[in-house]
Amino acid sequence: MQKPLKVLYALQGTGNGHMARATALVPHLEQHPSIELTVWISGKHVDLKAPFKIHRRYTGITLFYTENGGIHWLKVIFKNHWLQWCWNIFTAPITSYDLVLNDYEPISAWACRLRDIPLLALSHQAAVVHPWTPRPHKVNATLERIIFWYAPFERARGFHFKKNGPHVLGPIIRDEIKNLICSPRRELLVYLPAFSLQKILRILTRLELPVYVFHPDVQHPYDVENVTVMPIDREVFTQVFRQVDSVLCGAGFELPTEALYHSKRLAVVPIKGQYEQSCNAAAAQACGAWKFSTLKKKHFKALNQWLNAPIPHHPIMSTDPKALVQTIIADFQEDKNLHGYKWEQEKPVYSPGTLRSTKDLPHSSISFWLHRKGKKMRF
Repeated sequence: MQKPLKVLYALQGTGNGHMARATALVPHLEQHPSIELTVWISGKHVDLKAPFKIHRRYTGITLFYTENGGIHWLKVIFKNHWLQWCWNIFTAPITSYDLVLNDYEPISAWACRLRDIPLLALSHQAAVVHPWTPRPHKVNATLERIIFWYAPFERARGFHFKKNGPHVLGPIIRDEIKNLICSPRRELLVYLPAFSLQKILRILTRLELPVYVFHPDVQHPYDVENVTVMPIDREVFTQVFRQVDSVLCGAGFELPTEALYHSKRLAVVPIKGQYEQSCNAAAAQACGAWKFSTLKKKHFKALNQWLNAPIPHHPIMSTDPKALVQTIIADFQEDKNLHGYKWEQEKPVYSPGTLRSTKDLPHSSISFWLHRKGKKMRF
């Protein structure tokens, strides 16, 4: 009898998107007859509960936010246990695994890099740093390298709104959302966990339509004028999502993807100082979404314009998680180095010299600009 492959699935815990993707992928990994699966998670602030067993939890690195929806850098620096994080990297029992599937989880990523264990990144962040994917007007090469080196990889499949290039796939959407039969009406769902409730309600109570706000600071549902404020609850959230025609949320990945997949009116508010969300906002805008730099009373008119704008229809082609798992395991059994998944530097979409200024290319590739300056991009 053939010995089963020992596979580790490691996911980042500071964001519901990672957990949503794991919810779709892990069951197919567990059911695969050729593997023995273990799941790790690091970080906190996940509002969705895991519907599968988590074998090891690490504190990891957690982001903290201000009331205005920006990163609170002092809390990030002083409230995280950096020495413990480093110790976990050096002591993580990674050598017992044949393959590590990594969704932007830094402890296993660095442990694999130090011990030369085969790792395949399956994350949205892998797509964010791909040279063909959309960027904001102000491209920041330093922050892109930080995104990469936080959980480094050599082989990857990235997930984005669209398949922008090699190694980039469409999003993985949970079956409960993918198979959802929507009956939209003029209502708004709001999920902005990085903002304080007070900041959100000041502007939302002025709108002339029903609004449903989900927030991690809420324990019990209550009403404020036209706004219903509710705690994070997976079933209730899905029900509200099914009935609304508009979604206002942070510029993460999973919820905007699900909104676009079901052709809902979408507006995103990127977290200040989080470059990845600026990239996501640029990609969402390319799919017809609106972007608000922040949410204040002075944006009320623009918010109303968005709510009265036509709903864009940009089809999102999702990736089948079962087929992806079967392909990855079959390829690994045939080639332990997964050469077909090796992340190689791709040529930029545009050739040097074809543009005169950054204004000509709103969604520019960082590799393009480095190439113009005669530099090579090496991750």
